[in-house]
Order: sequence, then C-alpha cells, then structure tokens
Amino acid sequence: MADNSTIALSLDEVEELAKSVLVAAGMDEHGSTVLAGLVRMSERDGPRSHGLRMLPVYAQSFSSGYANPEADPSVERIAPGVLRGDGDNGYYQIVAAKARDELIEMARANGIAAFTCANCHHLGALRFDTGLLADAGLVALGVVNSLSMVVPQGGTRPVFGTNPMSFACPRPGRAPVVWDQASSMVALMDIRMAAAEGHELPRPAGLDPNGQPTSDPNAILETRSLLPFGEHKGAAIAFLIEVLGAALAGGTLSVDNANREAHGALNIKGGSTLIAIDPARFGNAAFEGYVQRICAEIEGNGDARVPGDGRLKNRAAAEADGVRVTADLMKQLRELL
Repeated sequence: MADNSTIALSLDEVEELAKSVLVAAGMDEHGSTVLAGLVRMSERDGPRSHGLRMLPVYAQSFSSGYANPEADPSVERIAPGVLRGDGDNGYYQIVAAKARDELIEMARANGIAAFTCANCHHLGALRFDTGLLADAGLVALGVVNSLSMVVPQGGTRPVFGTNPMSFACPRPGRAPVVWDQASSMVALMDIRMAAAEGHELPRPAGLDPNGQPTSDPNAILETRSLLPFGEHKGAAIAFLIEVLGAALAGGTLSVDNANREAHGALNIKGGSTLIAIDPARFGNAAFEGYVQRICAEIEGNGDARVPGDGRLKNRAAAEADGVRVTADLMKQLRELL
C-alpha cells in the first residue's frame, strides 16, 4: 500500500537531495548542478511533476547507457541570427545554458535570433528557458518534441509527443509573464504523478484499452495514448512543434522510438528550438504599455488570471514554507543514493 504521508523539505534541501542523486547516478559536477537547480525551480514554481519525481528518470537514463552523464555540448553560430547546438547526448538544459548569453547578444543585435538543438534529452519545464530570456528584456518562444503518445484527432494510434511549448515576455514593474503547456490535454508527468498519488485526473485526458476517453491515469499509462487539448486544434499545435522542434533541429521524430525502447527510457532525443525577440528593435516604443494593458484587462476580470501567474503564488509559498514530499517518493530517492 502506498505511503502518502509527507515530509517537509526546504528548497535548499530539495536542491541538495537532487544533486546527491544525480552525482550518485554518475553525472558530472557541472551537469548535476544545472539539473539540480532545475529540480529546485520546478518544486518551487511548478510543475512539480518536473521536480523530484524526475530524478529516478534521470538516473535510469544514465544507468541504462541512454544518456551521457558527462556531456560536453557544443554551440555553433551558423547564421547571423541562428545558433545550432549539439547536446553530446546529454541534457538540453546544459547546452541551453551554454548558448544563452550568445543568444541574448544576437537577439539584441538583430532584433530576433534562434537557438536550435539536437542530440540531447529534455525532461524539464521549458518555462525556465524562456523565463530567463524575459528577465533579460526579451520576448521568447520555446518548443520541444517528445516521444509519441498523443493521438491526432480522429486517429487510432499516437503520432505526436506531448510536444510542449513555452512563451515569456517582460512585464514592467513585475515578474515576467511566463507560461508553458503541453500539446496534450495533460502532461505525461502529471498523469504519472496522479497514478502515483492514487487519484483520477480532473478530466478525460487519454484513451483506455477499449479506445474510450478516460480520466483514469493508470488506464492512460497502459495505452500510452493521450488526447490533444482542444481536439484538432491541439493536434495542429503538436504538428507545428514537431516541425519547429524535430524537423528544424534535426532531432528524432516523436514516432521514432526504437532507441528509447531499447534502453527502457522515458524520452526520445527530440529537437528543440528557442526563439528570442528584442521588442526594442521592433519599432514600437510603447511595447511595455501594450503588455501592461493586456494584463490589466485580464486581472480583475472575474476569476481570470494572466497565463502562468499561478506560479508566483506557488513560489511565495514554497520559499516561505518549503514543499511537502511523499514518504514513498523520499524512500525511492534514498534508494538511489
């Protein structure tokens, strides 16, 4: 029987635990520091499904030989506004951190710039890439494709990954507007977390073994057939991300899972693209006023909120009180040390 009692951890303790697990799994000093910081931010802001619960997945990717724990990624400028990265079969966040300063410099020089990357693994939240660009005063859009488990509207088998996307923009006098979301009705790790915690999803998000929509996370994990959000509209967004992610970067298509399956891994080595835009170079001196007006029209409009702002409440609570972690998860993580 699952032990759903919880243990309180400070954010520093979360980061220390994450670092210890990653080092025990064979990850080098630099990479483990980058990923442990990501785990901390995920537990702090959400989605927590990308936090401590990702550590067994990271560890398995190294122990199986699927991912490189000592990746030395490379970044090359191949056009005035284009950076191309090779992740050296490591995690995307490591190569993205290496490219970030140059991408910002290029966006400010050209008005717009893009970083595209293949040969890497990505299991974190895209908002931590786009958000840092917004902190630098840029507008950002990021996409990455993932392993196929989303059935296109009217189809019978998965074609797309959950194919997440993220958007961020600066907001005068306040934290940037930052959001990310999957192209599926619900992100895979949220389904896995619901199954682990023993509760149903708030709405049907995938197909059961009989091909019927269901909110039972265990049934969805059995079929690995998720539904796109917004029916055909979500499927269209997933297609867009497959092109901007895998095709543009030269990453693995979502349906090409043979290498992943051979290693029993959760993710594929997909492709990612991160676009940075400098609003100061687009000719509208009132850009910040426009953003303020858009946000003002949402805030105070019934229960509506600016996309992504829920994370700010999560952040304040986590910084003050830490986070609660289930005893089962803590047991699982201690076994990895």
